[in-house]
Amino acid sequence: MQGADVKERYRTPPPFDARAPAVGAAVALVLVLLASGVLALAVYLTALHEYQLEALLYYLGTGATAAGGLVAARWADHKGWLHGGAAGLLYVLVGSVLGHWLFPGDASPLAHLGPRMVLGFVLGAIGGVVGMLL
Repeated sequence: MQGADVKERYRTPPPFDARAPAVGAAVALVLVLLASGVLALAVYLTALHEYQLEALLYYLGTGATAAGGLVAARWADHKGWLHGGAAGLLYVLVGSVLGHWLFPGDASPLAHLGPRMVLGFVLGAIGGVVGMLL
């Protein structure tokens, strides 16, 4: 019986767990949707305007990307930078496609996709590294 315990303890994880980035990207999307809802409520109930919250929503989105990378790294429990970066990439891709689908007249969601993907990967990888250190 001891041999089975040793084998289980030292088994090598798969090189890439595809579920971890999906969970991380879903967490990032939920966080952004919740933050957007709170900000929409603030605009509705106060004298704030939408253009006043643009920078705040941008920074909440970058934080959500890093948080999604953190969750992906914790889910995979190895190679945090890779799983976190993949979660950031997936979040940016899904967000851009949803933005293009919901606002078809606005070309901005897909116009800057390359730099957004790089930034999403970097932020997700940073979140993944932090997730492995916690």
